[in-house]
Amino acid sequence: MAFADEVKISAKAGRGGDGKVSFRRERYIAKGGPDGGDGGNGGSIYLVADNNETSLFWFLRNKNIKANSGESGKPKNMAGKTAQDLIIKVPVGTQVISYKEKSKNKTEEFIIADLDEPGEKFLLAKGGEGGFGNSHFARASFQTPRFADLGEPGEEKEIILRLKMVAEVGIIGLPSSGKSTLLSVISNAKPKIADYAFTTLIPNLGIVNFGDKRFLAADIPGLIKNAHKGKGLGIDFLKHIERTKVLIHVIDGTSAAIKQNFNTINSELKKYNPSLAEKPQIVAVNKMDVISEAELKALQKNKFNSYPVHYISAVTHKNVDKLLADVVKVLDKTPDPAKNIRVYTLEDLPMNRFEVSRQGKKFVVKGDKVVRLIQKTDLNNLQALGRMYKVLKRMGVLAELKKAGAKDGDEVKIADFIIDYKEF
Repeated sequence: MAFADEVKISAKAGRGGDGKVSFRRERYIAKGGPDGGDGGNGGSIYLVADNNETSLFWFLRNKNIKANSGESGKPKNMAGKTAQDLIIKVPVGTQVISYKEKSKNKTEEFIIADLDEPGEKFLLAKGGEGGFGNSHFARASFQTPRFADLGEPGEEKEIILRLKMVAEVGIIGLPSSGKSTLLSVISNAKPKIADYAFTTLIPNLGIVNFGDKRFLAADIPGLIKNAHKGKGLGIDFLKHIERTKVLIHVIDGTSAAIKQNFNTINSELKKYNPSLAEKPQIVAVNKMDVISEAELKALQKNKFNSYPVHYISAVTHKNVDKLLADVVKVLDKTPDPAKNIRVYTLEDLPMNRFEVSRQGKKFVVKGDKVVRLIQKTDLNNLQALGRMYKVLKRMGVLAELKKAGAKDGDEVKIADFIIDYKEF
């Protein structure tokens, strides 16, 4: 399966079912009253973080997600069936990002959810409410309502899903330094390993059990000079280091430019995101199985920014336990990054607020509750229209329109609908 860690998708929740206009018609019962049932609610779309998911690949083939609509109401006060919610699993570490195209090459992004815990659930698009049947509107003074609510449209969203792996330890270094080999030795991961650059084409995850400590480690591939500009593979995977608490910096001990290689990687981290260069690092100078004692003494003269240094062989496991012991110490001292992403849904919106403005000869009313009211009104039904105007009056919308200068017959725009202003 291909690896995918970012994709744009559109989601459309199900529409609510229409309410039913119906009157009781049974033998021997004269003038039966209204008995139209309510429409069922449309299906909502939820995202749920799941440890068994490792990629956003499913979304590459399913970029347009739609939930089912609710059924319309039925006679005899029978409600329409509510549509089943659509629950989609995503990898732990998936961010939900709202975006706005500011120009051809510039996009403004807002993180609206960060699903970094298994089982976290996010309401991506809320299903529309079903409309009331005509029996709902019957009163002693109004016994034959011949209208019903329409079903409310489901919420629609265009968003970016971006996966940032949730690994406590990130293994970084130049290609062929031995990162994948080290990961395969310390964890249950089985990455592809070969003796050439860019063997690893995707980040590999593995669970490490050391003593009584258990943590997730990730091998981050493709870091070379100018990776932050898109050279090599690094620009695709640098984001996966952002959640890590500790970095193991693997260096090829047989290289003639060890210090230069170390500085190259740290320079790329800093240029991509300065906070990455500030993360705790433990240096692992690798391939000690092919290094002589004299060469080792020469290597030990190098300084690596006061970071702890271990001289290891991933192949023979030499000093790997000492490396892991140091990693655990640093993990225990490093707090989890604060999570301050607020998740916003329709339920957070101030439903009672509205705004009236004038655009030329036309008046415009904005506000979620007003929009929902007109979406659920059958504008071709005089009784339904009458009720809508009464609700607008009760909400204070008509009074505000009058203050703004509206007169009988003036056009009022609400969402995509045009109605006439009427004084009551």
